[in-house]
Amino acid sequence: MEGVVKTVCTMCQQGCGIDVDVKNGKVMEIRGTLESPGSRGRLCVKALAAKDLQYDHNRLMHPMKREGETWRCISWDEALGIIAQKLKEVKEKYGAKALAVARGSIQEHEMDPYIKRFMNLYGTPNLGTNGDMCAHPRILVDRLTLGASSFRSPDLRNTRCMVLWGANTSATNPIVWDDMIDAKKRGAKLVVIDPRFTTTASKADLYVQIRPGTDSALALGMLNVIICEDLYDKEFVEKWTIGFDKLVEHVRSYPPDKVEEITSIPSMTISELARTYAKTKPAYLEPGNALDAQTNSFQTLRAIAILRAITGNIDVPGGNVVFPSVPLTDISLKERLPSDVKPLGADRYSLFTDMFGFVPSGVLTEVMSTGKPYSIKALIVDFSNLMLTWPNSKRTKDGLEKLELLVVMDLYMTKTAELAHIVLPAATFLEKTGIFTRSGLTQPGEPSCAITIKNKAVEPLGECWPDWKFWFELAKKMGFGDYFPWDDLEQSLDFQLKPTGITVDELKRNPNGIYYGDPISYRKYEEKGFRTPSGKVEIYCEKLKTLGYDPLPVFREPTEGPVSQTRLARKYPLILTTGGKMQAYSHSSYRGLSRLSAISPENLAEIHPKTAEELRIEDGEYVIIKTLRGSITLRAKLSDGIHPRVVSAPYGWAEANANDLTDNKLRDSITGSPELRSLLCRVEKST
Repeated sequence: MEGVVKTVCTMCQQGCGIDVDVKNGKVMEIRGTLESPGSRGRLCVKALAAKDLQYDHNRLMHPMKREGETWRCISWDEALGIIAQKLKEVKEKYGAKALAVARGSIQEHEMDPYIKRFMNLYGTPNLGTNGDMCAHPRILVDRLTLGASSFRSPDLRNTRCMVLWGANTSATNPIVWDDMIDAKKRGAKLVVIDPRFTTTASKADLYVQIRPGTDSALALGMLNVIICEDLYDKEFVEKWTIGFDKLVEHVRSYPPDKVEEITSIPSMTISELARTYAKTKPAYLEPGNALDAQTNSFQTLRAIAILRAITGNIDVPGGNVVFPSVPLTDISLKERLPSDVKPLGADRYSLFTDMFGFVPSGVLTEVMSTGKPYSIKALIVDFSNLMLTWPNSKRTKDGLEKLELLVVMDLYMTKTAELAHIVLPAATFLEKTGIFTRSGLTQPGEPSCAITIKNKAVEPLGECWPDWKFWFELAKKMGFGDYFPWDDLEQSLDFQLKPTGITVDELKRNPNGIYYGDPISYRKYEEKGFRTPSGKVEIYCEKLKTLGYDPLPVFREPTEGPVSQTRLARKYPLILTTGGKMQAYSHSSYRGLSRLSAISPENLAEIHPKTAEELRIEDGEYVIIKTLRGSITLRAKLSDGIHPRVVSAPYGWAEANANDLTDNKLRDSITGSPELRSLLCRVEKST
């Protein structure tokens, strides 16, 4: 591999095309690929640091086995032998369900087919991810209400209004943010709803500062204004929705003055927000990750999906367009798992587990810690740092320490890896092959999907392995080799790509990607209806009613909040919001890279100056944030842009770990999503 290698950067989940200059087997320079449909030559700060990641001296280089308080380097063959033997013992002694796997999000879910194939052969359904607190609640709601996901891939060329609700796009997706700024220059309005006045909010035509955890009340208040003022799309509502009459009566209970009392947003602003969204057509509304991690997440997102629908902004140019996905062969061998073997949490969160097959993070943590309804004895962690990214780190640690086998495959000796019995060195994205699929971000008249090869640019350093190789080789050690018949990943990718008629060789000959499928089209429901039981947008959802849930979206105060827990609020008078994204990092990753740590060198507690004055706290002083779960010490950053009763602490830091403060037991009743955005806390000056 010499010269320019075209591949896809997965330092985060945006999938920017990059050109990698390779000389003598070493990465020399990385540039954005001009022909890449997603980035068009632009790179974010994380992609610019990919070379630093590749040659970071802190990377893991050898498999290691814990021996007391020390580590011993071992061979891959010995590591696989130890893991396979222990997994066989666990299955024989406790049953197959005693094994769980935890997978991170950085891998673009590309390992899921292989992980699930292995798990189904072994006999366990317990795959844990962070999906319950990132994206999957939005996907579940859209599929139930609209029959398809509609919150991603904005059609910014045609939009006149962009509403970012709990989404800090300038930090999480700077490439799309550039496109939003271009749309704004063309006259599109930008609306931002957030408790924090972020860089994204600073560019807004209308900024709405909300009390954390009250988003469903705001959405219902907007529905009230839109319906009362006849601002909804009457033709669409009549032809393509069911339950609108019930919604009309339901939202009468949410007039703007009442919603002001709940959300702390002035009633005039609520009305202005509703009118702006309903009148400025077409409008794109993006619910962000902040709405996934709340105890009323599902109902909040339901109300937002209905907002999109009754304003006629579903699947129209410039609105929330429904894009197809690339069809791939299912290689999970799900038929090998008996139909009555369900993931942990299926008894409480059946809608979520049936749709995705994942165990909500808080459930897996709880089961590992308590051993109920049965014990998890072995856990394999693939690119996930549970100790920093999953709620309630104390409970997470307790569960991990009770395991008979903990295997962690990662780039670094993370806080989670430090607790493992076996640690395995992973390859970077520059050291392995894969494919990247994307929908929607193509030019007019071109197919609406793009498939791009993620070419390996250089050979893995040390004894690092791509994670696909780990799963292939472990399967062979377990006696599953006949079910992993491929010699390498490319053979398996060809098998998965069969429905498209595209091969890996073709992708290699077209390194900028191959467009697939029909061109972008709109109002597809007019021909096929919505993919719901009724064929329409289900404002009133009979399935939810049958399962004992509210068929119309409702507002509920956060389980731990100043209104629901008035006595507790006397001791913990402030609202803690965690999980705020930072442009330099992805979840807990990359804080050791100097290029990125120079941008955000430490965790900071964002506090309003008025609140700081009451607490006699100066800017830059160390403070202690306390909740019922624990406390952390970090430096205060005073900001006029945060809600006066709110304190923000980003997550993902080994020092001042925000998840020492969160709770895995406070969960949404449908998705199992943990409450990370609205928790009671108090702040004190550190002595």
